[in-house]
Amino acid sequence: MPYPNTADYIPLALFPPSQKAPISSSICSRRRVFLAVLFSASVLTFFVLLRQSFQYSDDDDFDDLDVDLFPEATSSLHTSYLPFETSLLPAPGPAPTLKPVVDLPSSCLDAYYSQGDLCYSSQVPKLDFLWTWVNGSDPLELDAKLDAQDTYADDDPWRPTGAVSEVRLYRNHDELRHSLRSVLANFRKYIGHFRLLTSDFPVPATTPNLTLSASWRLGQIPQWLDLGKHTHSGWKDGAVSLDVVHHAQIFSSYEGTNFNSLAIETQLGHVPDISDYFVYMNDDLYMMRPMTPASFYTSAYGIVLHMEAWLKVPPSRPTHETMGEWRGMGESNYMLSERFGARERPYVMHQAKIVSSAMLAELETIWPGAFARSSSHRFRETSGPGAPSDINTLFLHAHFIVERAREALLWAWVVGRLGALDDSWGAWEGRTAWEELGGEWEVWDDEREMDVRGAWRSTLERKRVERALARSGVKGGLGSTSYVFSSMDGYAYADLGDRFQSSTPDVPEDELPTCRINYDQCFAGFERASDVFKHIAFKDVECGDCVISALVRESGDLGNAAFLPHPARKLPLVPGRGPSYEGLDDIPHLPLVERWQDGDFSLGAVMGTASERNLRAWILQLLQRYRYVMGYTPASFERLEDPQQTADVMERLSENHEVVLLCVNDDVTEGDAQVAATFRTFQDAHWSKRATWERHD
Repeated sequence: MPYPNTADYIPLALFPPSQKAPISSSICSRRRVFLAVLFSASVLTFFVLLRQSFQYSDDDDFDDLDVDLFPEATSSLHTSYLPFETSLLPAPGPAPTLKPVVDLPSSCLDAYYSQGDLCYSSQVPKLDFLWTWVNGSDPLELDAKLDAQDTYADDDPWRPTGAVSEVRLYRNHDELRHSLRSVLANFRKYIGHFRLLTSDFPVPATTPNLTLSASWRLGQIPQWLDLGKHTHSGWKDGAVSLDVVHHAQIFSSYEGTNFNSLAIETQLGHVPDISDYFVYMNDDLYMMRPMTPASFYTSAYGIVLHMEAWLKVPPSRPTHETMGEWRGMGESNYMLSERFGARERPYVMHQAKIVSSAMLAELETIWPGAFARSSSHRFRETSGPGAPSDINTLFLHAHFIVERAREALLWAWVVGRLGALDDSWGAWEGRTAWEELGGEWEVWDDEREMDVRGAWRSTLERKRVERALARSGVKGGLGSTSYVFSSMDGYAYADLGDRFQSSTPDVPEDELPTCRINYDQCFAGFERASDVFKHIAFKDVECGDCVISALVRESGDLGNAAFLPHPARKLPLVPGRGPSYEGLDDIPHLPLVERWQDGDFSLGAVMGTASERNLRAWILQLLQRYRYVMGYTPASFERLEDPQQTADVMERLSENHEVVLLCVNDDVTEGDAQVAATFRTFQDAHWSKRATWERHD
């Protein structure tokens, strides 16, 4: 059964807007009265609409409805919901599986990787945008949060900390509305659909004689969204549509209202009908200037990742002393290190992020336990003694792409190009490997060691990039974004300093990175090609990094020819043998294991032996699955603290004509009312145009 369209939902009663209720220590005693007033005043409208729209086998459900209406004062309360019945949602589907990535035409794929020729799709895909948002001042949100907290004993180590009650978490400066407006103003012609992912709650029990199935829930929506303009396809503003999706629709195992952003992000791969590539947003993120798809994704260059190279996350597992977001990032980097080799990895910028639906599915296929564990935690703080921290899905997603690209290059060369078809590795393979890296085999002291200097590459020359984007139909080219590293030019984290290393021809030769490789350290003593691969790829990562640098140099200024097997090399059919990954053989991929030690990376195990396969064609599809560039887009991360500091920040941003991506965090410690007024004035000055779906109060 498909997910219910929001057109099938019924709006609960709407009341005129008002200021949010204050958050204070008295909320526990006041919330029940508040909810009773709020819900009872709207419940008659709710059930009239329900009865008109749904057929029940027993009309007696409505016969005993007896709800007291409260005085006119209740009209000062304001809220709206989209009721829906969870029993109409589909049952949890099968375990996650892989999704194909076919971005480039097969007609130009070989020339793209062997010679560096331009290759791109004839269509410029539109990108969906997905916002996660909750209204923290919603009385049902507060009620559900406090009820969930009460399920933990005071001495339970898994009990949420006081952080969940911080006032700043409930303040609303109308960020979401202006975040959407900013994207409409600066990216409209490239937008597919807008989707808003938000909370849902149980229907409150407000009267003793009111009975309603527990399968009904109330879905939260923004107070400014005009329910009267809702259509079967959602809300519309010109060609852009907006749909609302609720947590109960996407969680594999839903245990009630969830207040943990890390848990919610583990389920992003389940959002129905979203584009293959979409932009993930929070309500505190904005576009300040016009942008093009080149800041996020193009078929010519793949996914665009934005990272802070100077700020790195260690590979060790986080401890109880690890604070805040570093816990989730630390746990995720530990998982990546277990799978791809231990190393520091850079911080993923807290700005608009491009996400691949296929990569989310692959992540959940490899780490189902970690995703299920994290999704079950309703509060971010619930990580008891000795338990792993929640994962950071967006951190995992970005670095997984980079690591899969590195892994694919090394596997293509060691196992696909050099190793025997039966996975054997001998003296001939060892010598060939060394000589292909540029080393001399016959040396007087038998010490085979050499220095490798990075090569000049033309992949990301600005004029070349602009030409490729123009030919592929991306109007506006790079815009304010620049590309600083490409997966076509090796591995982004090799010898990573405070910035990603450029290798365009204008870089002085003495600034190109260098490394040293030793034959005995990297290649000696192995009898299987897959063991050589695992050693240099994961166990001694410096070997693998330097091998990639050497082979990129041997490939010339464009392409990856030195990594690729001969066009005629094939893996033959083995009668009576089936594929290693049943049902996944049509999607090229390397082992789906949590630890590299547990993977069988031999040709037969990876590619299957149920049919004859061309190694080169298979590897080309593997490589194009994980293409990426590291991008730089002028961005600003700001915190609001007090009235004067906020005024200074807003003035500085208004005078800065370079910032394109903006994040504004609410860290206000004093003068909230003044800060709110200043910030709202700033937002209205930059994004004043109302969307069609907004209410006109």
